[in-house]
Amino acid sequence: MLVGVDASRITRTLRTGTENYSLHVLRELLAADLENAYRLYLSAPLPPGLLPISPRVSSTLIRLPRLWTHLGLSREMLRGAPDVLFVPSHVLPLVTPARSVVVVYDVGHRFFPRAHGLVEWLYVEWAIRRHVRLATRLITISESSKRDLVQLYGADPDRIDVAYPAIDERFVPASPEAIERVRARYGLAERYVLHLGTIKPRKNLPRLIHAFAQAQLPPDTQLALGGMTTFGGGAVEQAIADSGLGLERGRGHGSGKRLLRLSYVPDADLPALYSGAACVAVVSLYEGFGMPALEALACGAAVVASNRGSLPEIVADAGVLVDPLDITSISHGLERAQADESLRAKGPRRAAAFDWPTAARVTRRVLEQAYSPVDSTRPPSPTPSVAS
Repeated sequence: MLVGVDASRITRTLRTGTENYSLHVLRELLAADLENAYRLYLSAPLPPGLLPISPRVSSTLIRLPRLWTHLGLSREMLRGAPDVLFVPSHVLPLVTPARSVVVVYDVGHRFFPRAHGLVEWLYVEWAIRRHVRLATRLITISESSKRDLVQLYGADPDRIDVAYPAIDERFVPASPEAIERVRARYGLAERYVLHLGTIKPRKNLPRLIHAFAQAQLPPDTQLALGGMTTFGGGAVEQAIADSGLGLERGRGHGSGKRLLRLSYVPDADLPALYSGAACVAVVSLYEGFGMPALEALACGAAVVASNRGSLPEIVADAGVLVDPLDITSISHGLERAQADESLRAKGPRRAAAFDWPTAARVTRRVLEQAYSPVDSTRPPSPTPSVAS
């Protein structure tokens, strides 16, 4: 089987979550699959060492500044389509081959439409509806996202598989020395509740701020909010003002205020930030996966997570689940997480259940099912699952 891969996003210098997912899954596929051939469709030259290259792997460079997918990739499909086209981080081209597999990460735009411009919202909605209608099989990254595709788009559940993401090996419990350096760098209190992630309405930060102010925590505990604001920052600022917590911006220097807004946090500091936290709060109203929760678990942090979306299947019994619409529930969750020392041991064990080789094995099986849905030469292996 010749698998064509839309690899246009993996060559970017600054990769987002979907692009990192594409890169890691593709790395594992190319390293482990010794039977099938792969053709990579690229929008930029492949940097040396980014992927394991062998005689089974070829590439086609499509230089097109705009409409790369719908013009450039469509042209390649007309010239000679692969047996299966795998699209891990974008959309199907207008010229769609007979067999295709697409990764749909989440449908968050349906739950929070105001976070998108009208044109962007319509394009995402059109693309997902088209994937459900045309793709031979779909992959998504959580059972929650799979349910959303079935319930909101009428997708056939038998055509959808879940291939969970994983995290980088650097996310491990940090040393006391590393934690102390990060605390000093950002002016963090000895005890702090941490939230990391883009600040937008679905992150539910106003309720987290009020819950923190209400919680019965040691008086020197600080709430540290890290992440850039993209939409809905006014509600966060109002919650800060109403809470009476006070605010220190940027890199704090021991002002004594109980709420600290962190400036940009480089990736290298994340493990120590997670490890040093009294607990990490991820109380989102919706997450297609929720990578910060998994990163925090891997670093041995006590995690307080929403009981909505994908977070319960990620955290399971390794953290404290709360009702994100109930400030008192979040407040009690913060108290329980800081009091339960057993959570720090559970987190890394839970995080170890998610790994890239498993995601690649699921992906390879789905590609082979798309190529030969009835009479596969290889008996299908059982679907790997993440036990809760």
